[in-house]
Amino acid sequence: MPENVQVLCPCCDTLLTVDPETGAVLREERPTKREHKSLEDAIGSVKAQKRDAELRLTRAMEEAKHREQILERKFEEARKKAAENPDERPPGPFDGD
Repeated sequence: MPENVQVLCPCCDTLLTVDPETGAVLREERPTKREHKSLEDAIGSVKAQKRDAELRLTRAMEEAKHREQILERKFEEARKKAAENPDERPPGPFDGD
């Protein structure tokens, strides 16, 4: 019975242990990459992400408020148009052809 073969992936530096008879990967060891050099860097990154998330939420809430006003205006315009021409039928989804 031949020994298992260890192969180092050139793309991701993962060490693969392969069974030569079946070709199945028996084990993979991925290198651990530290995203931050220190705890202070990690805390700073988390605080920055929190600030960004709060800003995005605030912006989204403001847009939602304005979106409601815009939709209300469009609805009122459509209502006025329908009141001016009660006999005119609104276009159907298949009438454009």
